[in-house]
Amino acid sequence: MLVDWLSALFGHWIVYPMLLSILVAFTSIATVLLFVSVSFYLSRQLVRPWVNRLIDWFEGDTLDVTSAQRPALASHIAHLIPAILLVGLVPFFFGSWPWWESLVHTLTWLYLYVFIALTFAALADVIQAMLAARHQDSNIPFKVISQLTKLVIFIVLAIMAVSLLMGTSPAYLLSGLGALTAILLLVFRDALLGFVASIQIAVNRMVARGDWIEMPKYGANGSVIELALTTVKVRNFDNTVTTLPTYALISDSFKNWRAMQESGGRRIMRAILIDILSIRFVDADELAKIKQAPMLADFFGEQKLVNLEQPDLTNTALFRAYVEWQLRKHPLINQNLMVMVRQLQPSEVGLPIEIYCFSADKDWANYERIQSDIFDNLLATLPLFDLQAFQRVGSRRNEYDVDKTSFGE
Repeated sequence: MLVDWLSALFGHWIVYPMLLSILVAFTSIATVLLFVSVSFYLSRQLVRPWVNRLIDWFEGDTLDVTSAQRPALASHIAHLIPAILLVGLVPFFFGSWPWWESLVHTLTWLYLYVFIALTFAALADVIQAMLAARHQDSNIPFKVISQLTKLVIFIVLAIMAVSLLMGTSPAYLLSGLGALTAILLLVFRDALLGFVASIQIAVNRMVARGDWIEMPKYGANGSVIELALTTVKVRNFDNTVTTLPTYALISDSFKNWRAMQESGGRRIMRAILIDILSIRFVDADELAKIKQAPMLADFFGEQKLVNLEQPDLTNTALFRAYVEWQLRKHPLINQNLMVMVRQLQPSEVGLPIEIYCFSADKDWANYERIQSDIFDNLLATLPLFDLQAFQRVGSRRNEYDVDKTSFGE
């Protein structure tokens, strides 16, 4: 035994037993630490290329997305080798000193447990990085699964470590956790809520990375950039980042725009307010005058939405027919989805003429441009039908300065 050999060696020069024991203990511990350090250094030199080759083989032709995780994985695996060796060599170092042998044995097992947990955690990070890179379009929450895996590993090894320190079996320790449940629920409240929420989100596919969500309660209105066990990060449209608890996606309501992105179009639903005093019947003379507008020539030549011969024809009916005709022939409106023009309930701000259709281009900027172009055209066309948009301030009721050149005069 090492301590016996050191005691015999130092006993020739030191006659005080207490001083001899201290020197032997110090030298033995220093020897153990030196053994661990040298073993770790040599193990790391051997493990690092092996880990790199193995990960390269699994990654295949994908990008090197695990460069940040590889050093940690190799280092943690390298720590396991001296820990395993030390577990078997403790009797050699401290065999004749039972108290020291028990202490070092316990510390060695704790050391082994810690790096087993860290090794599996690093391995989970590597697998997550590879899967996320290989399945970028997938809605599977790889990060959440990785965090759940690490949480389970840490809990299991923590129970084993505590049972080792207490000198009891893990089963006996688990049987006594009932009294600590309330405390654990308080301490790990966010983690437990996030754990349950993450499972529900993953199973029901409620939210995925890249989804655009709106959650006014938390000031979130943007794309999900990170979906973790306890937090969700959203990059808002102004490039700010909002962080909210994962369980909020279960306990509170939110809007997810994924369905719109996966559908055939983005909805346009907006109304023009018509001044009610500008609504009138259209007689033959007025109809002939309206037909003279060059911009409306194609409309009157193609439209079949309204009977021009009906005696009770109104300028709003003509305008609604024109709006629907415009939408039906618009190249950027999805004709496979609903296209509708309708009147809403009149109010103190006029008669709303609402457009309901879907833009074929779902990009936000293009969508807004298409919508604006449509309403620019319609607002500019209103005077051709002797209609006026309602305005609270500066409205000129019964004064319709229609450019006569629009009618070819």
